[in-house]
Amino acid sequence: MLNAEGMGQAMVAEMNGYPGPKHVLELAKELNLTDQQKKSVREAYEEMRARARELGKRIIDIEQEMNDAFRNGLVSAKSLSDDAEQIGRLRGRLRGVHLVAHLRTKDILTTKQLELYKKLRKTESEGKR
Repeated sequence: MLNAEGMGQAMVAEMNGYPGPKHVLELAKELNLTDQQKKSVREAYEEMRARARELGKRIIDIEQEMNDAFRNGLVSAKSLSDDAEQIGRLRGRLRGVHLVAHLRTKDILTTKQLELYKKLRKTESEGKR
């Protein structure tokens, strides 16, 4: 979670033609991205990573506090409920960060690049089977 990897957070976007910035950067040459496109996608990626890391750290901190409370016998129904709700909200925000990065990335690419991206990713996933 601290390395800000997607972990399937934006699968719905990817499956519906909204490419992830990391994958677009990995395929920059094949997609023939312009320098400006590379810069814009990199910015979307870096912003997503920074925000995802921050949220991931907060989630891990709360999980650790919850673990400590259990270990020390200081857990209560109220504290568990509060922690679980806070973790749920943070996980929702984390997913939103990843989804918005896909949305931003799609807006940067041309229609032709989007079509090529889909083909390249399909070929890539078929090669992993």
